[in-house]
Amino acid sequence: MPARAFNTVIVRAAAGRSAELGERLQQIAQCVRSTPGCLSYAVQRDALDTDVWTVSGQWVGAEQLNEHFTLPALQGFIELTSQHLARGLDFDH
Repeated sequence: MPARAFNTVIVRAAAGRSAELGERLQQIAQCVRSTPGCLSYAVQRDALDTDVWTVSGQWVGAEQLNEHFTLPALQGFIELTSQHLARGLDFDH
């Protein structure tokens, strides 16, 4: 059995747009959850800094993790900054 793979994205909301950002992140996550090999894909708002959101994914293996980067739904992360919903993204995989 291949080793599980994980990815995390920390997203900081633009001023006054945190709730809207959270809704958009949930939409992206909903699309990704149905991807083959996805074990979980969660969105969580930071309890202390409500402008910070964490998106984390767990995958059957590295191959499935890498394949998910090509999904059209992930274009949504790029759009977050162009739509001025987010002012920063930090990817870790």
